[in-house]
Amino acid sequence: MLYQLAAISLLLSFSAAQTPTGTFPILINSTSTLTLAVQPACGPLDSANFTELNAGISLNTIKTVVTFGDSWTSTGSNGTIPLPPILHPPLPSAGAANSENRRATNGFMWSERLAADLNAKLLDYSWGGAVIDNFAYNTTSPLNKTGVPRSDFVAQAGLFFLQGHFLDALVPSETLYTVAFGINDDGQFKIAGGDIDLATNTYITKLGELQAAGAQNILIHWMYTSHPETDALQSSVFAYLAASHAANGTNVAFVNLEHLFSTIAAEPAEFGYAGNATCLISANTIVGGCDDPDTSVFYIPGHPSMMTHGLINDYTQAVVKRCVVDS
Repeated sequence: MLYQLAAISLLLSFSAAQTPTGTFPILINSTSTLTLAVQPACGPLDSANFTELNAGISLNTIKTVVTFGDSWTSTGSNGTIPLPPILHPPLPSAGAANSENRRATNGFMWSERLAADLNAKLLDYSWGGAVIDNFAYNTTSPLNKTGVPRSDFVAQAGLFFLQGHFLDALVPSETLYTVAFGINDDGQFKIAGGDIDLATNTYITKLGELQAAGAQNILIHWMYTSHPETDALQSSVFAYLAASHAANGTNVAFVNLEHLFSTIAAEPAEFGYAGNATCLISANTIVGGCDDPDTSVFYIPGHPSMMTHGLINDYTQAVVKRCVVDS
């Protein structure tokens, strides 16, 4: 965590509005220019469908945050130490200049901000393009025609079980596990459908394996859009963890990003957004992009700006603090 605190201290001394010149890396600002103009839509633990709540998680005790998910969470570290969020123009992604170990945004991710706020270590296993289970879709299976390898919850959990206990003490009561899948699963359902039962069973199986390995605090991030298949999947995950909380005391929290992003879409100015909803026209270059990404909801198409990641962190903490349920 020390490297993060040092990076934050250094980055705060630079302006976010610097214009990239040449090929010199640019340090970015992590101060917030936005306001969280929405409150969580809290619900009960016995809800028939997924709802926002916190049953037992105390952020004050957390010393390690372990993350699984896709490009909305990935720092590009894949279980190692993330590279500092430095921009290397004309590349738009913060991090490495010559590899995939980059963030799909222009600065710190929501998970990095959360860990910094908690003064906690971050162990990030998320990876861009990840789905819950590669074999749930014929478009993501290793046997598909594209042959493009994808990460999934299976691989990410496998790497964590292989090395995670070597990287930190992982005291159960002091460790928060966050899981954020669904965006790319939604995409695969829209392309060609898929095996919803397999995806659901894999999600629940991996959560069970984490619990068996000592996970006592599990926070679920749900995606920023809605789709019938993935909504049903998430309600099944919600029911499983609600039952786990009742049966063995697993502390659980659920954050619905659709509520945050639908409110932003309806009233962007209330949050401090102005101009283009998406700053860049391409995920590969800053050329042709907006002048001020700090006022854009998305930076790279389909991916939040650094400032929006700050709101995701603020909203996540708001759910945990405001949506406490008796159990």
